[in-house]
Amino acid sequence: MTQRRAYVVIKVADDVRGEALNAAIAVFDGSHTDVRVPRRLDKLRALSHAFDLDTFKASLARLGDVDRFVTEQGVEVLEDRLARLSDLTGLQFSAPGWLDAPTHEAYERAVAGLLRHLVEPEPARSAPTPKRTRLLSVVRKAFAAERVLAKKGEDLSSHRIVRNYEIAEGLRADFLLKNGAMHIVETVDASDEQSSVRKIVSDIAVSALVLEQARMTFGANLTQARLVFDASSSMERIATPSLEAAEHQGAVLINWASGDDRRRFLVELSSLATPIEKKGSNDPHLTATTQRRLALN
Repeated sequence: MTQRRAYVVIKVADDVRGEALNAAIAVFDGSHTDVRVPRRLDKLRALSHAFDLDTFKASLARLGDVDRFVTEQGVEVLEDRLARLSDLTGLQFSAPGWLDAPTHEAYERAVAGLLRHLVEPEPARSAPTPKRTRLLSVVRKAFAAERVLAKKGEDLSSHRIVRNYEIAEGLRADFLLKNGAMHIVETVDASDEQSSVRKIVSDIAVSALVLEQARMTFGANLTQARLVFDASSSMERIATPSLEAAEHQGAVLINWASGDDRRRFLVELSSLATPIEKKGSNDPHLTATTQRRLALN
């Protein structure tokens, strides 16, 4: 049966500046008080370099005993207990919240979540590392040779192929071209015999997720998804089930090792993009491909 417990955030405040920091969590279960402290309390010194961490830790350590004393005095209403605890310890408390946990494991997960979301500093976000594979580099150079790769600073409105485009937070397309529809290209390089099966399957799964997110973002009817892969014979056998799953989700598969697949792919994408004009040329549509270019919008 689910057990409901009240919890509060223990705060450290600077009344002069009107600033406060969340420092710990206290969970009240009947007459028992469970105080949880984050791994590090260094952030509390941001209020003042004179802040005494040892005194604060001692106050936290005796909070359970003080609360037991208060309840033994007949103070049972939680808000009254908190007011009395604040008077006796000098600690400040947030308004009570509630957590429900049917098991000890669920309780521990809930308390850890409270610490993580309410007390511990949010980890700094690092910029995602761009994908770097041989296949990605080769495809990029092929687009550049066709003069349809967007220049630095150009966006989708250029109607050229943009690299490393963010579809959603944490999900970036290898290539994206806007021409009526959104033409999104993901690459999976499985040509290295030393690659692990798990890595290959994971790479395909992430690419499939990017393609699916693009369909959700731009609309299924306005998204053309392509998955370009290059695999050794042994790796292709391993990757085939995952590739077929991506194809079943709507991705067009392009085997880069196939000359026909490669040429068809490059001609098709190049014919959809606005080429970079050659120096000395007045014809912006003069390009290595002879395919008719489609109307852009």
